[in-house]
Amino acid sequence: MRLRKVKLFTLWQDQKEEAWLRQMAQQGWHLTSVAPLVYTFVRGDPRDDVYRLDYLVSKADYEEYRQLFQDAGWELVGEMLGWQYFRKPSSADGPNEIYTDAESKVERYRRVLAGLIIFLPIYVLFLTRDLPGPIKLAMALIVILWAYSIVRIVGRIRQLQHI
Repeated sequence: MRLRKVKLFTLWQDQKEEAWLRQMAQQGWHLTSVAPLVYTFVRGDPRDDVYRLDYLVSKADYEEYRQLFQDAGWELVGEMLGWQYFRKPSSADGPNEIYTDAESKVERYRRVLAGLIIFLPIYVLFLTRDLPGPIKLAMALIVILWAYSIVRIVGRIRQLQHI
């Protein structure tokens, strides 16, 4: 049996998203794929699986990257817009984190920030074009959301740097 759920998480809500995926697994719903706003699950026995997200800007050395996670016991279960979705059974003995130190977490958020900054000028360019009012308004809202996302990610970076 399959289940599709539509859910929105912002870029700075990765921990909330990971917790939700874990709750779904504890209820017997295991992630099989992810697309923008849509999560697909398969029914199975309830398990206490830990989900962690990582963000990649570049796919250089991707096979080595995947192998590193696999060797550490993480299974890649999905990929969406640069986000990698990993899972493994929860362990009381070992780490349930991909990144165990604050600096590694800061680097991940810097990759997210780089991904955001790359596309912001493209949207700003669209705003300067002669577009119909509703399209221009939609583009302006996207730019505002994008800029707000950048501010929130910078805030997460600063928070981690003070840990």
